[in-house]
Amino acid sequence: MEKSTGGVSFGIRFIDSGNGSENYSSVESRRLIGIYDGDWSLEEDGAVNASMTIARRVGDVRSHNNLIEKVHGIGAKEARVSISECLGIEDEKVELDGRLLNDPMSYGGISFSCKAIPTELYVPDTFEGDQKVEVVRIALRVGAVALHCSGLPLEELKKSPVKHFSSDEVDKLVRIFHSNVYFGKEWGEYKKIAKDL
Repeated sequence: MEKSTGGVSFGIRFIDSGNGSENYSSVESRRLIGIYDGDWSLEEDGAVNASMTIARRVGDVRSHNNLIEKVHGIGAKEARVSISECLGIEDEKVELDGRLLNDPMSYGGISFSCKAIPTELYVPDTFEGDQKVEVVRIALRVGAVALHCSGLPLEELKKSPVKHFSSDEVDKLVRIFHSNVYFGKEWGEYKKIAKDL
């Protein structure tokens, strides 16, 4: 099984779901959701190439299900992407479904942000410990980058940029956001190992 070098190249597709009349400086306008929107791959330098569609929680996109239908079509319920290529696997499918939430809030004059990206992992029954750790490691590193990018200024997100992060930069983001990327209890031990790799 291949192993990525740790860098991440992250593409952002921004959907402005509002009607254009909102105050972009308000806390409400900064409520964002996102879904991964394409299969992941490895670039020549070993960086993981991933992408996400991000939208404001206004207008016709108020939930992840709304966003999934906007990206994948009416009736779509899942936003699975394949990460098999990142693992060098051809005969088995490894997928994940990650759903970002970034809800800025203000309480008692204090502003803070609730950020999370719950992630469902779909791996073959034949996968063992080290293989599961590598799946979690890749998903955790991309998830940390996604959470960081969700905090970029709206004007920058609207340009739908591609952001490149070195392995060291991703390491720092993992230290900041590892507790905000959820995989479920059954993946807890693998995550403890993966966050330090």
